[in-house]
Amino acid sequence: NTLEKQLNKIFNDDNKFLTDFEPRINLSEDENNYYIHADLPGISKDKIKMEVDEERTLTISGERENIYKNNDDNSRKEKQENEKEQTSTTTATTTATMDGIEMEEDQKNNNNNNNDHKYSVMECSYGSFSRSFTIPEDGNIDNIQAKMENGVLEIIINKIKTQKSQTRSIQIQ
Repeated sequence: NTLEKQLNKIFNDDNKFLTDFEPRINLSEDENNYYIHADLPGISKDKIKMEVDEERTLTISGERENIYKNNDDNSRKEKQENEKEQTSTTTATTTATMDGIEMEEDQKNNNNNNNDHKYSVMECSYGSFSRSFTIPEDGNIDNIQAKMENGVLEIIINKIKTQKSQTRSIQIQ
């Protein structure tokens, strides 16, 4: 009964986990560079696209696919066989009250040999994403560096050194 309450609380929490994947972003700068760090767990660098348009907008886009789409057939079949063994022995008892009469119904979970994976809780989000940032005027859009390590995309945009305006005296004639 406690587990049921916990699951109901999770699933009735305004469906906060049912949104598309949106990577978390950190923006920072120092005197020489602008930095963008994007958390992209489970996404390989070949699934990420980066573009800069003529209005100096940097767009990072891609797709985080469900892990069951990416697994090879052997490990997927192994997981499905394990699930079949676990779910075929599981029975659930539900109690309903109709007109004061309590009825119990035993349900056996059947797995229909399909590839759908049934989740009890799904906190990870999947799907397409796109994030855009306007690069400041002193950012060098011709020399943007990017590297992917441990699920974090790091983008470095060099700052262009601008001449500091010096006050000059102008002689009036």
